[in-house]
Amino acid sequence: MGHTFGDKVIKEVAKIAAESLREMDSIGRYGGEEFLAIFPNTNQEGAFLVCERIRKSVEEYDFGTGYSVTISVGISSEYRDGIIELIDKADKKLYEAKNSGRNRTEC
Repeated sequence: MGHTFGDKVIKEVAKIAAESLREMDSIGRYGGEEFLAIFPNTNQEGAFLVCERIRKSVEEYDFGTGYSVTISVGISSEYRDGIIELIDKADKKLYEAKNSGRNRTEC
């Protein structure tokens, strides 16, 4: 579909995700096709529920192309040794979701 479609997907996924968050939550593009979301005062179960809601919303969204779009999500809720470790753990869970069939949320 090309770069134009890819840009549209990234923008629409960002919009879908942002609409699913609380005022205190944050989301931003972390790189290429990856986003990083922060859910303060939220346990792993709560983060999972939000991410699943976003994942399902993206899966059901009509991008108007006849192609389906899905996302994979990795969650980390352990914050012991700093933010870098937290992001690294979430990234590993993201790749676990991708390697386990995609269109999944892993914690």
